[in-house]
Amino acid sequence: MIIASIDSKTATWLENRTEFNPVLEFLKTTDLTQLDVGHHKITSNISANVQEYLTKAENEGRWESHVNNIDFQYIQHGSEYIRVCSASQLKVKTDALSQKDAYYYQKYQGSTTNVLVNPGDFVILFPEDAHEACINVEKASSVRKLVIKVPVALFK
Repeated sequence: MIIASIDSKTATWLENRTEFNPVLEFLKTTDLTQLDVGHHKITSNISANVQEYLTKAENEGRWESHVNNIDFQYIQHGSEYIRVCSASQLKVKTDALSQKDAYYYQKYQGSTTNVLVNPGDFVILFPEDAHEACINVEKASSVRKLVIKVPVALFK
């Protein structure tokens, strides 16, 4: 997992990585307010899903992880918690790997890292990072987020 702000030295370093450069360039040069909710191509194999939603209580969240894609979650508006732990700690509830590149897990109450993400922040979640996103900070609030899928195959 990597946590940073779009204006941070970490973001600058990631721009120098060929795998993440298109993502950072897209976020920095695109007028994100003009993007419709839904899927947008960044490159032939990297895409962004613009989402707008109300955050939810922790007990309404859903744990997931991905095998073939890295999740690059960027907050454009609002704030939320993303809970993260090792996928090896969880028990698979639903295997949607072939349909959605996702494992969905049973609820987990063990030790987690709770990441507060605000506008301009991003979290990069690797295949071993199970995550439960969209969680209330204090109460339900509106969030606009881009979930960008970066294929793991780009790193091989």
